[in-house]
Amino acid sequence: MKYVVLIWVALVQMSCATQNSSPNEDRSMKDLIKNSQSVDINDKTINDIVDFTSYVDKHLISEGVYQVNINSNITFKNCIFKKPVIAYKREENGNIVLTSFKGTISFIDCIFKEDVNFRGSSIYGRTDFTGSTFNLNANFEELNCHENAFFNKTIFEGPLRFQNAFFNQKANFMNAGFFDSVSFQSSVFNAELQFSAAKFYKYADLTLIDCRAKVLFNYAEFRDNAELSHSIFFQDFDFVSTKNKTTNFDNCRFLGLARFDKTEVVSSLSFMESYFLLKTPEIEIPSQKLMVSK
Repeated sequence: MKYVVLIWVALVQMSCATQNSSPNEDRSMKDLIKNSQSVDINDKTINDIVDFTSYVDKHLISEGVYQVNINSNITFKNCIFKKPVIAYKREENGNIVLTSFKGTISFIDCIFKEDVNFRGSSIYGRTDFTGSTFNLNANFEELNCHENAFFNKTIFEGPLRFQNAFFNQKANFMNAGFFDSVSFQSSVFNAELQFSAAKFYKYADLTLIDCRAKVLFNYAEFRDNAELSHSIFFQDFDFVSTKNKTTNFDNCRFLGLARFDKTEVVSSLSFMESYFLLKTPEIEIPSQKLMVSK
């Protein structure tokens, strides 16, 4: 009977250890990724650095630039990351390591306590950060999303960098909150771009963006200065019921229908040297707030 009790206690301890294990215990995330198996982690607090650049061997793609290829689908739900999440690294010798994700990347309803860096990453499956919160810096510069990308209801509390990103399919930032400066400068949106009901609390840089399908900013709020100058919009552009402080569309090209109905402006809305192919929109704001070329 004594031995039966000991065996039962041991089994209970093993069960508890499994439930409380981190990704680096038991069958680690690294082992799953090395064997091209899916990673699916729910309701966990991750206390270790998540460094995708270190899980598989890197290979040279150009002088001083290496890449790792991850074939696994990566899914985290309701997780808290207490350390940085890394998919881009500059090594001590100056070499750069990028990450190519061949499957989907999902961080749904997660909290990132430290910096997140996906600079230069290629994601061939769906990208999904729905409902997640970034407490510090989030870097997605030169990100290449081949499938739909979801950042709806995402909260960015620190600076956000999306310069020179490429979205081959839909990009959804609906109901997102940007509490620090944000830059999408020179990014390309090959399909629908959705920013409806998003809130920008600090400076927003969307200059030089290339939008090749419909763009929606309906009910968005810009509490600080917003720059969308030198951009091109190939199809319809909806900016209905937005709230603005100072928003500039100087030197823009609108090749589809542009709608600016019910726009609210505190300081100014500028369209200097901009061009509307189909129809110049009617913007019902006080004339001293509307800046247009004569």
